[in-house]
Amino acid sequence: MKFESLDRFRLSAWRVASVGLATSSASWLLADFAFGGALGSASTLVLFVLAAAVFYIVVTTPRRLLDRQRVNQAREAVLLASSSKALLEVTMSRSRSVLLLRPRDGALAAAVGRASKLLLLGESAGRAVGEASEGLASYTAAAALRGLAQPRKMGAEPDDEEARGLAGSAALSRETKVPVFMTVSFFAPIMLLLYAVLSHTYGAGRLAELAAFELIVLDLAFYLSSPGGPAG
Repeated sequence: MKFESLDRFRLSAWRVASVGLATSSASWLLADFAFGGALGSASTLVLFVLAAAVFYIVVTTPRRLLDRQRVNQAREAVLLASSSKALLEVTMSRSRSVLLLRPRDGALAAAVGRASKLLLLGESAGRAVGEASEGLASYTAAAALRGLAQPRKMGAEPDDEEARGLAGSAALSRETKVPVFMTVSFFAPIMLLLYAVLSHTYGAGRLAELAAFELIVLDLAFYLSSPGGPAG
């Protein structure tokens, strides 16, 4: 779904867009104050690009949080299934196995806690686990948790295909982002120095404004190319 992350975190698309617009407008004003008139006629275009980058970062935050949850849950899915199987063999009870589960991931722990509450309220193990697993971002983790309600299938360990796919996607994204950050880090100081020379910018104030602009550009480039930055 296009707005799956917004639905999962119960956020309004208009509210997220409004926050992004307000943040980008604030960044425009702050950058304009920091740059002063050092960029000359290019100031408006540069400020627009920076504001657009800030807007993109803000509105894509829910998607990045959802992707992070999906990766963490997919990595723990195999361990969750193994723990469930071991507990089921020891307790011989699906309800007790759910109550004894202690996942490390926060979202998984919350789902198991919800299932435990439903069990204590009198729900069956299958219904409790089924309802609790609906809120998980990873389908592998959801299947591993639902396996408690299907003891005949517990012998089959879940495939880590989702975790491997997410890891491969993250690695490919890093391979694309790192060269971009290196390019920006290398050429930004050179281009700003050439601009200062060609525009005869020699005053300490103007040079400080150019340095502030360089720091903002490098900071944005670092964030966009970092593992926790927006997905490509």
